[in-house]
Amino acid sequence: MIPNIPEPILNLLYEIGEVAGKNVYLVGGFVRDLLLKRPSLDIDIVVEGDAIRVAETICERWNGTLEVHPQFGTATVTPENIDLPKVDFVTARSETYQGAGTLPIVQSGTITDDLHRRDFSINALAMRLDINAFGTIVDKTGGQEDLETGIIRVRHNRSFIDDPTRIFRAARYAGRYDFRIAETDEILIREALPILPQLSGERIRNEIDRVLLEKHAAKIVEHLTQLGVWEIIATDSNISATFTYNPKKAEQAVSWASTHLGDETFQPERVRWMTLFGTDRPIYQIEAISFRLILEHQLQRLVSRSQAMKHNVSLEKVTGSAFEKLGFPLSKNTSIEHQNGMWCIVDNDNMRTYVCGEGNLYRVQTPLTAYRQLEQTFTPLTETVKPSEIYQLLKPYPIEALVLGYVDATVPEWKREKIKEYLLVLRKVQPFITGKDLIAFGQKPGETFKTQLWKLFAAQLDGEIIKKEEGYSHLQKINNNG
Repeated sequence: MIPNIPEPILNLLYEIGEVAGKNVYLVGGFVRDLLLKRPSLDIDIVVEGDAIRVAETICERWNGTLEVHPQFGTATVTPENIDLPKVDFVTARSETYQGAGTLPIVQSGTITDDLHRRDFSINALAMRLDINAFGTIVDKTGGQEDLETGIIRVRHNRSFIDDPTRIFRAARYAGRYDFRIAETDEILIREALPILPQLSGERIRNEIDRVLLEKHAAKIVEHLTQLGVWEIIATDSNISATFTYNPKKAEQAVSWASTHLGDETFQPERVRWMTLFGTDRPIYQIEAISFRLILEHQLQRLVSRSQAMKHNVSLEKVTGSAFEKLGFPLSKNTSIEHQNGMWCIVDNDNMRTYVCGEGNLYRVQTPLTAYRQLEQTFTPLTETVKPSEIYQLLKPYPIEALVLGYVDATVPEWKREKIKEYLLVLRKVQPFITGKDLIAFGQKPGETFKTQLWKLFAAQLDGEIIKKEEGYSHLQKINNNG
């Protein structure tokens, strides 16, 4: 019998084996981590036969909730006992890939079929749960030997071509377990790299998200750099030579925010991406990658279809002459790729990224450039900068960029303190004087009205007025000074 399974989980597995009979197996990550003596709550059950029927019976026993996907032959049971993990049930299946980078065609099969369809030998392990052979390891692919020798090895030579996301997973497992990718697999990875651009940006982004959550993310990012992955993802960006990641900075930012910012909206994944891009990545490259990987962004329209037509230009096809006529000349060092149903144009010499779609021309706007821009904003500041000036400078920035700036040890201490003052004090200050107060003072809404409001608030931030009653006399000073 396999040791090191916590008793509550062991009892749970015994009960599944009792219900399902001899054709039920614990598979994948739990078995891998069990043999490595590492904790895991990732419980995947494969049933030769009807997995949904087994899940329904188990759900009744556990008084849990059931989520069923009959088209895939899968179900998830969440026990009523919150101390127990959810359990995924799947019917044993085989997979066939019709083309490189496509999703597989799935058919029902045996446990042998199911193990052979898996990505790496160390994940193609199963443990029998039937009462008569509980704990017996089923190894059809040499996974136990690879665990013992610390090797990441795919199941067959077309594995990375069939599913290039396995490139990320290979590096991720190697970094997590301090294993090495088999030399033959590194060759297979390099052969499959040209297939990566055929994947949707969403699939690539999801894999990178998983990488950034790993404890040894920096090592994994470095390995992917060595394999040439980033160069393929960010075409013509010269990204591979310097692409690194400092997870310590990202986690410091996440930890500080959770301690000091309370329940405020703070997105750790945004922090990790900002840190991955760093402060030396050109902004236009961040914009291009954000569009390619469908990271958070918006498209700001620069030229509409009707505006283009007035210049006798059609943006259905991207040409240098069209951009010239519209006032956005492209350099010779420009790449044009069809991505996400639109044209992405990256002008490396002019450091601009554009997007064309449905006859419109756009620029990419993404909050992920904010950390890079923050450095530029802070460069000319002096220590005598007023609180109102800090407020005005930092208000447009997302919280994540500011927290990263604060924990960045390369930023001068006094600048970091200014960021901290804004985060913890200035941005929470409520103005003494509102628009209703100004109207009561006899002022009329308009552009001057907005200026007056800001000047009054700035005076409050700078300590020139400390209570509402001082607002009217200060307003008279503002008006007298023009």
